Amino acid sequence: MSRKVRSLKVLVSLAALTVALAVASACGDEENGPQPVTPGSASTIPALLTATPAGTPVATVEPRPTLTPGAYEPPAGSANVFGNPGLEEGSNYWFALHDQTVQTSSTVAHSGQASAYLKMRDSAEATGPNIYYLVQEVDPAEFPEMISGYYRVENWKRGTLKQYLQFVVIVFAPTNLGTAYPNYQIRYPLAGISEDPFPISNAYFIYLGKEEPRQGEWVYFETNIKNDFLEKWEAVPAGYSKIRVLFEVRYDDKEVGLPAEADVYYDDLYMGPAASNPNTP
Repeated sequence: MSRKVRSLKVLVSLAALTVALAVASACGDEENGPQPVTPGSASTIPALLTATPAGTPVATVEPRPTLTPGAYEPPAGSANVFGNPGLEEGSNYWFALHDQTVQTSSTVAHSGQASAYLKMRDSAEATGPNIYYLVQEVDPAEFPEMISGYYRVENWKRGTLKQYLQFVVIVFAPTNLGTAYPNYQIRYPLAGISEDPFPISNAYFIYLGKEEPRQGEWVYFETNIKNDFLEKWEAVPAGYSKIRVLFEVRYDDKEVGLPAEADVYYDDLYMGPAASNPNTP
């Protein structure tokens, strides 16, 4: 084989590897987003295939959702961006991820006759992360100002140090935040942890509570997500394709040892102008 042909094959192989790496990066997890990979010269490609150096932040990969029903567009004049915010219409407008289904309770409610019910029953042998979700995707004309609502915890049995409640705001493809990630997030722990559970490149953590969950009572929460995005991401998102909001109970890095259990309820969820917030502490 001539030197010219061998050189051509090497160049083709390097180009194919570069494309494959770029595609793998672009197809990262929808919720967490990938670390950006910049295709470079042949000398930089082997570095992308080696182990990550100690201390380098890496986006933690969580499973991709299997259901995305499309963003809900609130009716004109509606202050609350969420559809069915009190779960009085069952699971209408809400969905879950993976193989889960949205459950509601007709016996526990902050107001009305229903609430969202997340039931965690993981055995002592369970390991790794697990997340129980209540999810809605919305497409308001303007980025909402605040989120508020109530949660209630019963039968809390801690199976690992990183067992907690949180809600997450994920903004997909905003036109004014750059193209480094497919989505931009802020995560709001409500109870159960006091330190970030893992490094994640496309999200910030803002703690609304760091204590153990208070059991047997409704707990109010609120935050100005518009100000939070302005402070953390230096812009209020605009031109986005949708906003995904997740209300969760979850754990991370669980090892064999103790069961992880909880009954968690969410009710009277609100996202919209602060002046129209129907909830009070």
